Amino acid sequence: MPRLGTFGALAAAALALAACEQTPPVSPDDRGFIPGGDYALVGMDGATVPLRNMTLTISESAVSGRGPCNGYGAKNNAELPLVALSPLQTTHVDCGKNTTIENRFFQVLQSATEMEYYGGVLKVKSPLTWLIFERGVTETQGQVTALDQARAGQ
Repeated sequence: MPRLGTFGALAAAALALAACEQTPPVSPDDRGFIPGGDYALVGMDGATVPLRNMTLTISESAVSGRGPCNGYGAKNNAELPLVALSPLQTTHVDCGKNTTIENRFFQVLQSATEMEYYGGVLKVKSPLTWLIFERGVTETQGQVTALDQARAGQ
């Protein structure tokens, strides 16, 4: 019996020490388990997108980014992972053949209700569908190359 008491005392001491450990500081990029920063759209409406030329940047209380033709931004009126965007402000540039996909992207993003991040993938949920993003955006993703344009036309 004394052995069990010693084991119990050691376990209680370990728990007490663990409770005293300092927790790591919260990263300024921590957005309710949604990492802030840049993302590239890889999927929408249950399918992959033809180009990775639509981006999303998450900051403390706003989102911004680029569609194929237009930049956009909106304030998030909820605390992440919840989403309640103010009306998207866009640059209103004519988008030609990319108008349909860009308008759909803006429509889904505007109706988003929450975000989920797991394994490097960000899912933006809306009642309509999901937007799927991968973390990170390169400098060239804002610019569509001739090779990317040819791939999109296939």
